[in-house]
Amino acid sequence: MSFFSKSLKPLVIATGLFSLSLSATIYAHGNDHDNHHMPKEQHKHASKQSDVMVMNGYARATFALAKTGAVYFTLHNHSDSDKTLTSVSVSSDVASEAQIHTTVMEEDVMKMRELTDGVKIKAGEMVSFESGGRHIMLMGLTKGLEEGSEVALTLTFSDGSELPVLLPVKKEAGESHHHHH
Repeated sequence: MSFFSKSLKPLVIATGLFSLSLSATIYAHGNDHDNHHMPKEQHKHASKQSDVMVMNGYARATFALAKTGAVYFTLHNHSDSDKTLTSVSVSSDVASEAQIHTTVMEEDVMKMRELTDGVKIKAGEMVSFESGGRHIMLMGLTKGLEEGSEVALTLTFSDGSELPVLLPVKKEAGESHHHHH
């Protein structure tokens, strides 16, 4: 073996070990990345306990002094039985209450109404909460919902199960300020 080979051997081994270590780290991070942005409670509910999954959720950004805000998402019921979303709670740091609402047409005027009986999600189906339809109304905001922040909600179902969710605050595309209530 030449002098050159002997001196490079430790470097080649060290580089190989470093590469293996780096690959393992990247692989582990990649597998965890999808769950990294959810609170730990949501991991538990999404994987084991809850039969309902929240998809495409967000709270709409508001102006600084707004007293109400709206939250939108799609609920997907993965179970074999119907589920009913009966209530939503929000931290008092964000708003005084959260209500399940729908938008209805009354005498040529769009009005919002609280859905006090909740919203049924049939087995294997999805229900959308979207602008102009069902949505979660945040009442008594402590401050405006600022784009880039997050809102934590707890969804409660008729069987007593709860699903905590953490949703981003975003502006809607082409948004002009639409005021609720």
